[in-house]
This record gives sequence, C-alpha cells and structure tokens, in this order.
Amino acid sequence: MSAEVIDIPLTQGSLFQIRVTLTDDFGDPQDLTGYGIRGAVKNRYSDENALITFVPIIVDATGGLIDIDILPSASETLPVTEAVYDIEKYLLSDAENVEKIVKGKFLINPEVTT
Repeated sequence: MSAEVIDIPLTQGSLFQIRVTLTDDFGDPQDLTGYGIRGAVKNRYSDENALITFVPIIVDATGGLIDIDILPSASETLPVTEAVYDIEKYLLSDAENVEKIVKGKFLINPEVTT
C-alpha cells in the first residue's frame, strides 16, 4: 500500500488541527484496529533530528479517521521553511512492524501578529 500524499500548511504560534481519512489503494478506509500512529517533521528526510514529533489520535479505527493536533506552544518556535513529514502506523503488538501511511510537505509560515 502506498502512502497518501498530503501537504500541510502551518503558521507559527497557531493551533493546528486536521482530520484525515486514511484509505487503501482501492479507496476504502484503512482499518487501524490494533495499530498505533506516530509522525515527525524534519527539514530534510536525511536529518537525524526532528523539528517536531506528534502522535495523531485515532478517532475511528475501522473508518480510518485520525486527528492531527499541534498546539501553538509547539509551533511558535518552528523555523519558517518547507519541511517534510511522514506518519506511520505500527502494530501495537510489534512496534518494529511499521508502514508509512501519509507523507508530504510541511509548510511552516511566519506568524505576523504576536
């Protein structure tokens, strides 16, 4: 199964919330029962350190719905850049069994009013 590509715009110091429906190659919702979800943002894929890590919340496991929330306190110090991110799912019984499910650009825009 190939990862969905979704570009995410974010403004420094702002609350960010998005709900994503994860689908398989046939357009059907992915069943996330028995899985955990995690993600990271980096300047480049080859970077060792993440700009930010996040834990998407599974809202509806059988419907493939996840929420990604980033608080203003976590986004206010991010650099203005076009970074990259991915989200992976892993079996709760085997965290080494990982599959990339979403990836894309993470567009960090400057905050104007502080």
